[in-house]
Amino acid sequence: MATADPRRGGQGPRRSIRWCARASRPSSQWPVPVTQKNPEAIPLFQASCHVHLQRAIPATNTRPVRVFSQDDSRFGLLTIRRRCLTARGVQPVGRVPHVFEWFYVYGAVEPTTGDRFFLELPSLNAEMFQLFVDRFAQAFPASLNLLLLDNSGAHTAQRLTLPANVRLVFLPPYGPELSPIERVWRDLKDALAWLQFSTLDGQQDHVAALLRAYEAATRQALTGYTDLIEAIHALYL
Repeated sequence: MATADPRRGGQGPRRSIRWCARASRPSSQWPVPVTQKNPEAIPLFQASCHVHLQRAIPATNTRPVRVFSQDDSRFGLLTIRRRCLTARGVQPVGRVPHVFEWFYVYGAVEPTTGDRFFLELPSLNAEMFQLFVDRFAQAFPASLNLLLLDNSGAHTAQRLTLPANVRLVFLPPYGPELSPIERVWRDLKDALAWLQFSTLDGQQDHVAALLRAYEAATRQALTGYTDLIEAIHALYL
């Protein structure tokens, strides 16, 4: 996994002392999941995914087409908390370093093969996404690569210049369940839960090692949504 310098313009991170926190629990302010704003868009996109993919392919294209699920995720020294199993009536306690210092991992995974490309970058914005897209295009030069991604401002900026072998296919808003790579981030953060790192460099090395340890079959199993696989196969009919 390629790595960029995570330091930001000489500005030091804001820090506070370490503190102990109980294991994560539902917030009293949000006792139930937030309702999706457009739930009907999810099955509609699943049913028409092959149409969206086909529209992104230029009529003059002569390259083989590959489809990747793309997303970006933030990682930092603030501890990732998960629920813990304990004896009945015992409330788990976890030590959390309350440190605001982070980096982002931009990633793309091909659900049909498990092939992937990840890049560490210091922030999430159009400039960093442009860097990711350019490096991604260089990694897969022989194919036309469709990136299935969300409508983040970094992804939709007008100043973006797409390489000749990359096209973007946007998911409907408020539909993270349509993005298969979200399962990779979830699995990765489960592996990082309750771990503490003294430096950001140390955490970056650990995250890179975890990403390298994933076998292609595992990435394929995590991202191989049936409706998406069927839509990709329909491109070749």
